[in-house]
Amino acid sequence: MGINQLIVSTRIRLARNIEKLEFKTTQLDAFEPVAETIKRGNAGLFSARISNLDVAKSTALFEQHLISREILSNRANGMIVVNDNSDQRVCVMLGEEDHIRIQVIQTGFNIQSAFDLAKKISSDIEKKHNIAKSKSLGYLTSCPTNLGTGMRASVMLFLPALTLTGQIRGIVKRLSTNKITVRGVYGEGSKAAGHMYQISNQATLGLTEQQIIEKVTQATNAIIAMETKLQQELIKSQPDTIIDQVGRSLGILTHAHMISSDEATENLAWLKLGECLGLLKFKPKSLDELFFIIQPATLTTQEKKACDINSRDKIRAKKIAEVIRFSKMK
Repeated sequence: MGINQLIVSTRIRLARNIEKLEFKTTQLDAFEPVAETIKRGNAGLFSARISNLDVAKSTALFEQHLISREILSNRANGMIVVNDNSDQRVCVMLGEEDHIRIQVIQTGFNIQSAFDLAKKISSDIEKKHNIAKSKSLGYLTSCPTNLGTGMRASVMLFLPALTLTGQIRGIVKRLSTNKITVRGVYGEGSKAAGHMYQISNQATLGLTEQQIIEKVTQATNAIIAMETKLQQELIKSQPDTIIDQVGRSLGILTHAHMISSDEATENLAWLKLGECLGLLKFKPKSLDELFFIIQPATLTTQEKKACDINSRDKIRAKKIAEVIRFSKMK
């Protein structure tokens, strides 16, 4: 089992604020100059106002883990600056909890590469705009837990064995004592859909950026070691149960005429576990991508006919079956 089967993606987020501009400002064009600075220094990025995004498009961006609920609520002057690179996604939110939230998301375990790009964007902004800083506290942010570097490093992990055995709860408690937090796919308060979790640092003050990267990397490696060991114990102790469930999920996903996003996510998690255990083999990252492209709003933006629940459920079933048949390897 390779660790990249358990690591879905890596994210770096940097929080920055414009000096002398109040938090939650309603100033109409407060963030236009910052958006232009980012685009000038980084090819392939484009900007959009939240007020100009239709509901389906904005919800799809949330489902794809690119924007937050908070930015969606700022239709007064909220903006995003994004790219279309599926392997290295950039999404800068302007007008969220902080004025500027730079995010770089990489597939697999590429935490340093994600940080390097996020830091470059931050440097581009600081060359042209006055950013709120303190000699003693570092970057000033709306939430005290982001003071210092203003940085969150996170890794999205697939942890089915720890979830199915209930051991994930103990890990969450142990990691919290080391200032590492474990959350669901869509952040604080969200569920671990498909047995996926975000592992990230809690504290930024008093730590350098490299220390945060090392801390999150160490936690990730420790969790992966536990998950890998537990998966092997599960297949040894319950081989028939695991093999049967993986086979049933494969049958459902390749033959269902209609399927909801919740049922699809649950069965995809079993297929991914089967892949981890060597029971099935798929083209790299094909299952990870399916988890996100089958969500309701994302389907709606991709398929004009997905205009109601029944239509979406039929289109989802067809799309899943096609992807699995195309990506499944002998």
